Amino acid sequence: MAETKERKTGNRRRWTAGDKAEIVRRRLQEGVGLADLAEETGASPGQISRWCKEALEGLEGVFRQSNLRERRAADKVLTAKETRIRQLQEVVTELSEEVLRLKKTHGER
Repeated sequence: MAETKERKTGNRRRWTAGDKAEIVRRRLQEGVGLADLAEETGASPGQISRWCKEALEGLEGVFRQSNLRERRAADKVLTAKETRIRQLQEVVTELSEEVLRLKKTHGER
């Protein structure tokens, strides 16, 4: 991170979510050392460790949200199919009634 985007509030720095994500990604994915990241970004090693821990703890929620979206999409498809089935059943009922009416009209049984 050549340019840090944190905001200072009093004596504390405020890091954007994007900055935190980039630091955590570099730590976890690229294996950059805590001391190196801390020196490069100005964040303390302890803070970087906490961000990594929070990110890992939040993974379950990511997958839970993904599953929820998939379930909602499947429910939407199912509802559409059930609606179509009801429509087709109504058509079958109407056609069956018409066949019976025509048979009676023409004397068939």
